[in-house]
Amino acid sequence: MSNDRYTEDILKERFNTHLQYHNKMKETSIKCGMNFRNSGIPEDINENIIKFIIRKYENDKTCKWNRVKDLLSIKGILECKCFTSEGHISFSPISEWDSIYFLDGRNWCNKIFKLYKFPYKTTSEQWKKIKVSKKDTFEKQSKQGRRPRIGWTNLYEQIKDKCILIFDGVLEDIIKMN
Repeated sequence: MSNDRYTEDILKERFNTHLQYHNKMKETSIKCGMNFRNSGIPEDINENIIKFIIRKYENDKTCKWNRVKDLLSIKGILECKCFTSEGHISFSPISEWDSIYFLDGRNWCNKIFKLYKFPYKTTSEQWKKIKVSKKDTFEKQSKQGRRPRIGWTNLYEQIKDKCILIFDGVLEDIIKMN
């Protein structure tokens, strides 16, 4: 596994910079009297938040940020998805993973997160049969080369019995913010 040099200090710096940018955008939108579309949390930030949660709350010290495969550990390829709104989560039709983690960042501006783990591979029947539309499953759209998209509420309804809440708290419970 490659050396992971994305430290807690780097995560703090990147998170705080992104939060400042978000707050400045909000301030500007108020000055202009119009709403600007908020950007989500950049992948390096959300994937490393997930990494540090896994290290601390699942006690997996082998978890490393990989960029190409999100996270790697002795447990395999760990896919990361973060959502900050009720919009759709998008999936590559060719992604492969051993477990997938969902970071609920809808309250990220207050540094509040939830992390869910769905401990099944992309190739598992539990995942392939997820309905992403009235007619299509994840497997069907993936085989067609389409990007399956589904909102968290609809997805969670289908996986909640097999989904594990790993973390529900504030960023300071994951990393030191001082």
